[in-house]
Amino acid sequence: MELVIKSGEVLADIGSAGWLEQELHPELDRHRRHQMADICEPDNAERVWRVLGLSVAEVRVALLKVLRPQPTYLLDNELTHPTEWTFSFSASLGDDTLLLLKEKIHEYLVASVMADRCAVIIPKAAAIWQSRASTAIATLRETAVSCGLGRARRPLWPV
Repeated sequence: MELVIKSGEVLADIGSAGWLEQELHPELDRHRRHQMADICEPDNAERVWRVLGLSVAEVRVALLKVLRPQPTYLLDNELTHPTEWTFSFSASLGDDTLLLLKEKIHEYLVASVMADRCAVIIPKAAAIWQSRASTAIATLRETAVSCGLGRARRPLWPV
């Protein structure tokens, strides 16, 4: 089973969220609002891609128990712009579980980038995005454990 997350869809949502954040904070000066709205523009996108790379790695670690081993990559500090991220699962997952994973991975990627950007531009909004990212990654971890591949524990007494 494979789950594919398109980077173009993630970038579109990040751009929309950036535009919305600048609209929600009219008290900011014009320059900060402009920086928030242009989060995915070419001069700002390098940081977005770095955070996305880190976030995808965190998702892979969170889902480690249910993912198939990935091929070994040459690890360097080159900035990559993948068109999609593929997650191959070793366990057979139901359609509802795959849908939940897809949405939560997408949400985590967007929230992580927005939390990073807001920490610099709109610090009071960063906490909200960080909370959303934390909730999404926690759901991913819980889902990985509940797929039957987590630690099995027997109750100490009959229920």
